[in-house]
Amino acid sequence: MGRSIKTMGWGFMLLVSVVLLTPAFAADEGSTSFWEKTKVMGSVDVNYNYNFNRPTTTAAAAAANGYRVFDVNPNTFNIGLVDIALENSPADWVTFRTDLDFGRNATFFHAAGFGAATDVFDLQQAYVALKANQVGNGLGFKIGKFVTLHGMEVIEAASNYNISRGLLFNYAIPFTHTGVVATYPFSDMVSLDLGIVNGWNNVLDNNNGKTAHGMLTVKPNDEWTFLLGGTFGPETAGNDRTIRSLLDTSLIYKPMEDWTLALNYNWARDGGFAAGGSNGAADWQGLAAYADWKATDMFGLTLRTEYFDDDVGALGAVGAGATASGKLFEGTLTSHTYLMEGLDLRFEFRHDQGNNNSFLRGTGAVRKFQDTIASQLVYSF
Repeated sequence: MGRSIKTMGWGFMLLVSVVLLTPAFAADEGSTSFWEKTKVMGSVDVNYNYNFNRPTTTAAAAAANGYRVFDVNPNTFNIGLVDIALENSPADWVTFRTDLDFGRNATFFHAAGFGAATDVFDLQQAYVALKANQVGNGLGFKIGKFVTLHGMEVIEAASNYNISRGLLFNYAIPFTHTGVVATYPFSDMVSLDLGIVNGWNNVLDNNNGKTAHGMLTVKPNDEWTFLLGGTFGPETAGNDRTIRSLLDTSLIYKPMEDWTLALNYNWARDGGFAAGGSNGAADWQGLAAYADWKATDMFGLTLRTEYFDDDVGALGAVGAGATASGKLFEGTLTSHTYLMEGLDLRFEFRHDQGNNNSFLRGTGAVRKFQDTIASQLVYSF
């Protein structure tokens, strides 16, 4: 199966070359300067969080805030991420995009094969986007390193509803891919993304296979959006026959301008784990629900609740004395104060609950839950 996907990858690249290397793209685009055709975008977030269990971060428990992805250290101020994105379009058929990230969060989503995992710098995205306008409604290609299509949350704080990232963002889906993906809009309501990538969170592939990656988007009107996608391919190092499959689906409903309601469900199976679960493979699934309300021009509230189930205990124990939880629940309430355009002051309360004594306490004991509060100032431009 891995070899067939790899063959598909070669065929996909050949198709991209044939479609794009045509005389239609030979037009002279003038002599406009680089910066006149470049957009500069970005964001920065600074955070503070407090864990009522009062765990102490030690070498044995570096992630004292249990089962978190970025906000792993309690009782500390933190510069989460500085993201600088450059997007240059020298012609209407080609765009170059680079996202440069600085900050502690970069160490957590760092792609394998691209520097040390402890680096506080990461090249989050670096790709070329091409569009064959002469093909139907316009056939697009993205080639390079890019963020995943899956999930409801993203790496940059400014584009999320909550301060903390959810369980599904941390455990159910990849962060980034390296490869090629095609996009085709069949109509104003339906579009398809489909590509071949190295795998999950790796710039250099760890086996001889390739991973299929795609997403179908259906948007019948301004109120409803339906997303159905996933990945299929080998992710185990040195093994291109053991397949990981991911199904990711989201339903987004905007009943009015100030309200957004969303559901996100993920299911995955991987036969490459040493300790297999049901049917000799590792299964995991999760469900997240979001309700975002912008009450006024200056104030808003977001509620998130999630359930995550891992049948093989890949959710490892956070520290000494803790027992890994295979089932997790969390509920989060976040307030937004919009101080000015692009500047959002947030406060958050979050409750995490596990089926085992998985969360550390400052006394050295463990318990089944943790409560945290957090504040965050986010600026985007």
